[in-house]
Amino acid sequence: MKLRILTAILGLAAAAMAGPPLICERIEIGTAQSLPWRNGNGWDGTEKSYDVSKLTGDVLRLLTASMPVTVRMETLRRAAIYAARHESAAEQLSARLLARVADGAAAGRQDPLAWFDAGYFTEALRQVTFVYRYDMLTAAEKAQWKLRGEKLGLDGRGWIGKAIQLGGKGMEQAVAKIEDYRQADLKHHKQVAAK
Repeated sequence: MKLRILTAILGLAAAAMAGPPLICERIEIGTAQSLPWRNGNGWDGTEKSYDVSKLTGDVLRLLTASMPVTVRMETLRRAAIYAARHESAAEQLSARLLARVADGAAAGRQDPLAWFDAGYFTEALRQVTFVYRYDMLTAAEKAQWKLRGEKLGLDGRGWIGKAIQLGGKGMEQAVAKIEDYRQADLKHHKQVAAK
């Protein structure tokens, strides 16, 4: 019980200071292939020269069956940050990831990776809209950020759970990150409302 309380307190502190984890916490992938990214200490390493019109094709090409879950998570994190400045790119990639799930189901195949990718990208997009809460953008960056507010009605957490039920391996850490952040965020809202 004490460990759960301590974990919740630490989670709240991390959420309050660091921002949404699916966006702010880079995952070390070494030399694995992913989207173009500048190495540095910050959460946003987008390459200004990257042609975002290629985002959907690049992400779908990268998300092979052999790609490890951690590399998938980092690739989808990067994709969400690129898409935050280009709403049409966010919509297009979301639609294609969801279509992979639907196409598989229609063909009688349940691919845990397709479920995971759609769910994780949905959750990353949800968290990318939270950057205003944490004052993570300069005035110029705020003008470029197209995904604002928390209007996303989709919940990718359940889709990741479905991926795990279908035998997906190594995906539990994604669910834990999402759940920890949601719990900390809920407590934060309650504290703010109580003041």
